Amino acid sequence: MFYLIFLIPLVLTLASCGPTRIPVEVDRLPTLNTAGIKRIAVMPFEANNPAYINLALYATSVATEKIRETERFTLVDASEVRHIQRRKQNVENYVDAMFIGRIIRAVAEKDSKTSQHKDKKGNTYNSTTYSTKVEIEFSYSIKMARDGRLIGPVFRKGVASAYSKDGYPSADELLRDALTYQMAFIRQDIAPYKSKEMRTLAEDKTEDDVLKTEMKEALAHVKSQNYKLALQAYLGIYERYRSPAAGENASIIYEALGDTESALSIMQRVYDDTGNPTTQLVIARLNKILGDKAKLSASEQQEPISRVTAFASEEIQKVLPSKAVVWLYNNSPGNTMVEAVVDNITADFIRKGIGIVDRQKLKMHGSVNDAEMVRIGNVAGAKTIVIIGVAGSGAMRRLQVRVLDIERGIPIMQSDTDERWQM
Repeated sequence: MFYLIFLIPLVLTLASCGPTRIPVEVDRLPTLNTAGIKRIAVMPFEANNPAYINLALYATSVATEKIRETERFTLVDASEVRHIQRRKQNVENYVDAMFIGRIIRAVAEKDSKTSQHKDKKGNTYNSTTYSTKVEIEFSYSIKMARDGRLIGPVFRKGVASAYSKDGYPSADELLRDALTYQMAFIRQDIAPYKSKEMRTLAEDKTEDDVLKTEMKEALAHVKSQNYKLALQAYLGIYERYRSPAAGENASIIYEALGDTESALSIMQRVYDDTGNPTTQLVIARLNKILGDKAKLSASEQQEPISRVTAFASEEIQKVLPSKAVVWLYNNSPGNTMVEAVVDNITADFIRKGIGIVDRQKLKMHGSVNDAEMVRIGNVAGAKTIVIIGVAGSGAMRRLQVRVLDIERGIPIMQSDTDERWQM
C-alpha cells in the first residue's frame, strides 16, 4: 500500500538573492541542566491511557537510541535500577539520573473523499482518497538519583498525516513517525550541541564610492569563501573609514573562523568609536554565546567532582557510627578540586542531619599522623575523622578517602583504585 506522508516540520528557506549570509557554528547549552550527569538509565515510558502502551514501549526504545547518539552518557540498564530499587538500596552508586517520560495523548482522525472523473471515452468512475491525521503529546524529564529532584519536564507535540487511494493509512505508523520526529530534539534538550546559524553581512549606507568599491571587493572574498582575506579587507576598511558595516562584517568573519572573543572585541571597539546603536544587539548576542561557552566549560570541569562527591559521600555514610560527629579533613590543601569535594560532602552531611565539627576551630600545621589526628579530633568533640585527598594526575587522578574511628583509634574505611574514585 502506498502512503503519501506529511510530517509538520519547521521549514526554513534561504533566498538565493538579497543580502549575503554565511554560516557560523555556535556552542549551545542543553535545555535541561544535565551538568554532572554521566550515568543515566532510560526508564520505561508511562502512559496516561492503556491504549498508549505500545507507543510508550516505542518511545522508550527511541529515547534510548537518541541518548546513546549523544555519546555523552553511559547508559545503565533500567532493569538493573528497578532491581536495586526493589531491594530498597540506594541507586546513586549505580546511576546518576533516570530519564523518565510519559505519553500524554494520542489521537487519530480518519476521513475519505469520493470524487467523480471521466476517462477519455467519456465513462464516469468514482475515485476515493483516504486520509489519516494523528497527533501525539508526550513529555520527558531527568530524575536525579541522589535526591529525586526533577529537571524538566519538556513537553512535545507531534503531528503527521497521510493520504492513500488504497485504504486508510495506518494510524499506528503515523503516530510512531510523529513521535520519532519530535524525539530528535532530545539531543539538544539533554546535551550541549553545536548550532549552525546564518549571519547576514551588513551593507555600508554611505555615499562614498571608494568605500563602496572596497566593500564589494571584500564581499567577493567572502563569496569565494576566502574568509581570511575577507577579514583582512574588512579590518583595513574599518581602520581607514570607521565604517560600522565593515566592523560588523569583520566580527561575523571572526565568528565563522571560530574566534568569538575577537568577534566581540571588534564590535566593542566599533561601539566605542562610533556609538552606533545597532552594534549593541550584536554585542549582546556575542556576550550570550561566550557566556554559554563559559558555563559549558565550567560544567564539564564540575562533572567529575559532582560524580565522585556523590559516590564518596555514600561510601562514607555506610561506615559512620550512629549519632556521628564528623571532622572532614582536607589532606590536599590548595587543591581546588578536593576543596570542592569537601565542601559538597559537608553540605550533604548537614542536609542529612549528620554532625559536623567546625573546621575553623581546628588549627592544623604541616603533616599530622593518625594518632595526632585522633587526639585533636577527640578534643574537638569529633567521633569520626574523614581524611580527603587526591592522588595521581590527569586521567589517573583519583580521590583518596580514609575514615578513622576516634573512639577505637582505628581506620574503618579506605578508598581503593576503583574507577568510581577517579576525578
